[in-house]
Amino acid sequence: MGWLLVQGYFPFRLRSDGIYSGAPANNAGGQVSVARPRLDLPPPTELRRGFVRVLRVVDGDTLIISGESGEERVRFIGVDCDEVSQDHFDPSSAGWRQALWLYERLKPDAQVRLSFDKERVDRYGRTLAYVHLPGGEMINELLLMEGHARAMAVAPNTRYSRQFSALEQKARQAGKGRWAQ
Repeated sequence: MGWLLVQGYFPFRLRSDGIYSGAPANNAGGQVSVARPRLDLPPPTELRRGFVRVLRVVDGDTLIISGESGEERVRFIGVDCDEVSQDHFDPSSAGWRQALWLYERLKPDAQVRLSFDKERVDRYGRTLAYVHLPGGEMINELLLMEGHARAMAVAPNTRYSRQFSALEQKARQAGKGRWAQ
């Protein structure tokens, strides 16, 4: 068993069945539910021109960044990951695995470049974006290619919807991530 220290929180024991803290509690469905840690990210060593600092991962398709007017919630366009409760969660759930995958991708250099489609903000006040890593990879695409997300076209933000659907289909056929048997 190893230990995972989530910045700003006490250590969590990492087991083959996921991450948990203390004594796990079973909910009505028999699933393990524990207090959810925040997935805060360390600051990048140097913020690149045109990039923004990622403060934390909310779930597989949502980040909190340091925006021009403070903290800003960014929702990835064109993809949908499983939800993770903000209070308690099942450490073996697909949503938590997707959030941890994103956290690990961002942790070495927690900065991203955002690009936009027709709408920049959704009805919940979240910034809608295609999110790019410093190496140029689009996280929206990577989530689909690794099988961590479903393609989700919501008009009018559909610039990459055909490409995203094709990436989801390839991941399904390859049995990756959520499509594993």
